[in-house]
Amino acid sequence: MVNPWKTYVKLSAVLMGSHDLTKGSLAFLNYPVQLMFKSTKVLLVMVMGAFIPGLRRKYPAHEYVSAILLVLGLILFTLADAQTSPSFSVIGVIMVIAALVMDSFLGNLQEVIFNMNPETTQMEMLFCSTVVGLPLLIPPMVLTGEVFEAWNSCSEVMICLCSLDYHWLEELG
Repeated sequence: MVNPWKTYVKLSAVLMGSHDLTKGSLAFLNYPVQLMFKSTKVLLVMVMGAFIPGLRRKYPAHEYVSAILLVLGLILFTLADAQTSPSFSVIGVIMVIAALVMDSFLGNLQEVIFNMNPETTQMEMLFCSTVVGLPLLIPPMVLTGEVFEAWNSCSEVMICLCSLDYHWLEELG
């Protein structure tokens, strides 16, 4: 491992925060609105990339124009959906925007980590952020009851898989 654990704690906090806010926003927004918001991630990644030390990226003007047009389309879609959709809420919009901000930090933070330590592998990045992120993800899942639903689903699938394996082995004789 070439990066300190505190690097992965920051990365995992952003990753899990983004995940939780994205999933939580679905309680207040319908899926098409959430999807439209998430599709504007490119604009925030561009803006954050321009200001994060270690990256300071510059994009051509036409890429900013394209991203702004995308956001304007989102605004028009959201305004139209606010008039027709019963599952539209300002709380959901705030949650999905916070998730987008975290998503934009996530991609740029990963790039900074790779630039600062070129020896960092994708496997290390994935493994360490998952190991650190798991304790951050479990408490909200316990509070919402999702962990129990997931456990039940997995146990049903495992029973089915074991049964299939048993029957398959029986047929092979």
